[in-house]
Amino acid sequence: MLLLTAACGGKQGGAVETESEVISMEQNEPGDSTVYGLACDGSNDTILVFLPRTGGDPDTFQILGASRNQQVFGHAMIGDKMAVVASDADPRVADLVIDMEELKGEWCYLVKPALRARAGLSQAALHQELKEDTVIQKLMEPREYGFEIKSDYVARPIGLTRNMTSDEESPVVFPPLKRYRQWRIFNGQLILSETSRDTTGVVSVTNSDTARFVLMRRDTLVLRFADGSEQGYYRKQTVED
Repeated sequence: MLLLTAACGGKQGGAVETESEVISMEQNEPGDSTVYGLACDGSNDTILVFLPRTGGDPDTFQILGASRNQQVFGHAMIGDKMAVVASDADPRVADLVIDMEELKGEWCYLVKPALRARAGLSQAALHQELKEDTVIQKLMEPREYGFEIKSDYVARPIGLTRNMTSDEESPVVFPPLKRYRQWRIFNGQLILSETSRDTTGVVSVTNSDTARFVLMRRDTLVLRFADGSEQGYYRKQTVED
């Protein structure tokens, strides 16, 4: 925070100006034109004062147009890690802004099961059984699915249950759960990845989903995935919250 304050604050009176240090040694993924850094004091609804992660003097991005186009996701606080997609026409203008700090947290939605098809029983018979069987009615309660966005681009799936191995014998069936373990921003989009670990401990990505931000507030997230589907999430409150 002392480094951030000194770098963002500029010169104070007759103080000697010193070169700010590199904030992060992270490198962009090949093809990712997003600019990453930290929000500085002086940011508001029209400008983002921004310290690049490579260090140096703070930059100022005009964000009024992005805000009007609903392309500002989150509310920048001093020190928040930010992702900015600059305009091709003017690098001082932001087309899209994401508060990566505000993105962190547990994002969930409720999933309802369907009755498992059984040989010799019609859908009408299955639904009649549902009305009469209190055990099945209990199993029809929705589950919480989702993911947690953590530091260092780590993700955690939400919705894993201890009895998932016995779900194949259940009279109800839930949709498959995406087991995201990694995340990143790429050209202003959110990449969520499933991974696997081999016997030597090497982790590899097995599947990735790309989503555009539609809405992000402190308690709400809406993503539009590459297939055109939209999914809304609510932020799950933790004990610390």
